Amino acid sequence: MKISTIIKIIKKLKNISDKVLPYSLQDYLKRKFGNGTYLSQVEFHIVDHCNLNCAYCDHFTPLADKNFCKIDDIIEDFKKLKKIFDNIGKIYIVGGEPLLHPNLLDILEPLRNIYPKSKIVIITNGILLDKQNENFFNALKKYNIALSMTHYPLKIDYEGWIEKLSKIGIKTYYFSLNRNKMKKQNLDLNGKNDKKIAFQKCWEKKCHFVRDGKLYVCTPAPNIHFLNKYFNLDFKLGKNDYIDLNKVKSASYINALFKKPIDFCRYCNDGEIEFKKYSISKKELSEWVKL
Repeated sequence: MKISTIIKIIKKLKNISDKVLPYSLQDYLKRKFGNGTYLSQVEFHIVDHCNLNCAYCDHFTPLADKNFCKIDDIIEDFKKLKKIFDNIGKIYIVGGEPLLHPNLLDILEPLRNIYPKSKIVIITNGILLDKQNENFFNALKKYNIALSMTHYPLKIDYEGWIEKLSKIGIKTYYFSLNRNKMKKQNLDLNGKNDKKIAFQKCWEKKCHFVRDGKLYVCTPAPNIHFLNKYFNLDFKLGKNDYIDLNKVKSASYINALFKKPIDFCRYCNDGEIEFKKYSISKKELSEWVKL
């Protein structure tokens, strides 16, 4: 059999697997047998603030100033990522609440051009969906952008939106089906927690986050400055808490780093995971820090 024929068969099988196999299995196969330039997922803030005020928010958005992140800066970060990772499984556009950004649509085409094969998802609380015009929904469909809704205890017809948008060809699903409970972080001010245990128990160690030319292992580390500023605290980032995309060009180096505890893990909970009933934030330190 000719080499060209074998290559065609391999490509055909790959296309079939991408359509048939569940994402979790595709992701595993790419990580296990890929060429090392594949990253499972990454997320970024397009805004820092939110139109909800959730206690225990792991992005610290109730404490954040109103800020619309610059589209050009985000695009530059993903161009740098592309030089390292040829493919990213999922790209999450988050906040805060992404639909607050007046120029949200401007990020969709360049992001899709940089990563044509990635699953790009906007994560929203759904409050502003009925305020969106036809251009918004057309853009989601045109650039194959999925919409994922977090089901907060609000008077929003989430199921109706999923049905409506799915009918017009927009991939829509729940990011979190029930947010009646929120995970409390219980950060340790003294940074004396066991890093290894904290890393093992962490459910955010695969929530890689890109911001300002840096790639972070998790979500709290790049956003801890909101907590620091509001309460005048001094949670510090160590040298291995992020990767400078201007200096590191090796995907293998980054993937190896992501498998180990980082310095910031010393602040995170190394005990039992605590869940609290959903509530509105009072902006009290105890919502995030163990006192």
